[in-house]
Amino acid sequence: MQKVKLPISVDSVRAANNRLEILASLDKSLLSRLIESTISIQSDIDTYFAFDVDQQKLKIFNGKASVAVELTCQRCNEPMIYQCEAEFTYCPVLNKEQENNLPDVYEPIYYDENGEVNLHQIVEDELLLTLPQIAKHAIEDCKYGEYESTFGEIEEEQERPNPFDALAQLKLK
Repeated sequence: MQKVKLPISVDSVRAANNRLEILASLDKSLLSRLIESTISIQSDIDTYFAFDVDQQKLKIFNGKASVAVELTCQRCNEPMIYQCEAEFTYCPVLNKEQENNLPDVYEPIYYDENGEVNLHQIVEDELLLTLPQIAKHAIEDCKYGEYESTFGEIEEEQERPNPFDALAQLKLK
């Protein structure tokens, strides 16, 4: 399969009926929200889409997206490279009723008035979801990794008297 440029949108029903597979790259400059969320994107995004019809005759598509991005380590404030790997499965729907009838294994996605889904938006959404909430180097790679991340001493538990023991004694009398 030859790697091509990822189309902006595709007719998911027609693609599923044809069992279309797309191995493509997506220009990193087209993903403005991912650019804003990172220091930089290291390369164009590698994507793979496979459209299919499942056993229930639902039109579905699976996909993968992969790219390395540069983030700021929140422990040492130095740049770090993070590999974003996204895998997803969608079932295109037209309305809320179709969405409610979907099996839980499929994520619903609405298609537009032309019956198309926006592949660029899907890739960007999925990659944004893979970004860590708090970006940190691996502890061995971080310049502050040698320092303990806890402060103070943890005292051993001492047995404290139960304040209700006096009431228990009264109850026995």
